[in-house]
Order: sequence, then structure tokens, then C-alpha cells
Amino acid sequence: PGNLNVTLQVWDVGGQTIGGKMLDKYIYGAQGILLVYDITNCQSFENLEDWYNVVKKVTEESETQPLVALVGNKIDLEHMRTVKVDKHQRFCQENNFSSHFVSAKTGDSVSKKNKVLVDFFLRKLRVVKADIVNYSQEPVTRTVNPPRSSMCAVQ
Repeated sequence: PGNLNVTLQVWDVGGQTIGGKMLDKYIYGAQGILLVYDITNCQSFENLEDWYNVVKKVTEESETQPLVALVGNKIDLEHMRTVKVDKHQRFCQENNFSSHFVSAKTGDSVSKKNKVLVDFFLRKLRVVKADIVNYSQEPVTRTVNPPRSSMCAVQ
């Protein structure tokens, strides 16, 4: 909403196996999830069900659920499309996803999708407000010769 600079942090986990040890670390706590498939590859669309099941499993106990968007990629290869638009739209409706089509190769609709998603996220996500608190202005003092410790803690 309005002119606002936003930084997106995007993790591409497409190379991960669905049962991979690190996958849940990327998903847990995410505010938004983009399920991206290749419109020229039916198998990539069929795999979405498995990917979404992983998302649901990892986030089922989360306080807030991530917003999920379905993104059909490679619209520059429309003439080679094997996944029908109505199949895409049906999957979105069944799962309450927002729907997008882009070309990562040409950049077509990528910025538009990002703007729409950020606007959607900002409208739907809980806003956390931070207040600045003024504490007393007493200076912090340090002991001249602090006692030596024989232990070390690394965090």
C-alpha cells in the first residue's frame, strides 16, 4: 500500500528433496511461500501436491500460517504449455492460493507478481509495532580490574 521500500528474502528450495533434513528449516516461520512449477512440464505441476503437503505439515502448529501463492513459470514458452490454465486456477481455488504466471527467463510479469504479493502480504500479515523506550540516563560503569574467568562461552 502506497510507496514503501520492502526487502524480500527468497529461498529457492527446489533442489531439495521433499524429505530433506533442512527443508523444514526453510519453511518454518516463512511469511509467504511461492509454489513454482514449469507450465511446460506436467510432472512439475503434479509434484505441487507433495510440496504443499510438506508446507502444511511443517506449519501446522505455527501461530500464523504462511500465505501461499501458485506461480506458473516459463510463460515465454506458451506454445509448449502442457499444464492447462484451468488446472492451475482449480488448484488455486481448492487451496486458497493467489495465482500468478511469469517468465523468469524474460522477466515478464516478475516485478508485477512481486508487487502484488508484497501488497497482499502487507495487508494480510500481522503488523508488529515497536516502541522506543527511554531508560534512565545513568552511565554504565565498569570495574577497573574485573575478575578473570577460567571459562569461555561461545554462542
